[in-house]
Amino acid sequence: MNDPYEILGLERDADEAEIRQRYLALVREFSPDRAPERFAAIRAAYDEVRDPLQRLETQLFRLKSHDSIEAILTDLRARLRDARIPMETLLKLAETS
Repeated sequence: MNDPYEILGLERDADEAEIRQRYLALVREFSPDRAPERFAAIRAAYDEVRDPLQRLETQLFRLKSHDSIEAILTDLRARLRDARIPMETLLKLAETS
């Protein structure tokens, strides 16, 4: 199981709050002391999906055989059209430019 969304038990359209909430719940359930391998997998998955830019990169470059760039971009445009981008994310994007 290499898909970070499967590891975390999340839908691909989960927002930052859902991702963090699920991560914290899994860390409580699989602490590093009791399940070090599972914790490492959870942490790696969280690191991969917690950053909005990293999530987009993952979506774009981990294509399934039936996915296409056009389909992914169309889906993203539809979801982002009405979405509000958190101020923290906008500030991060401005810093990296």
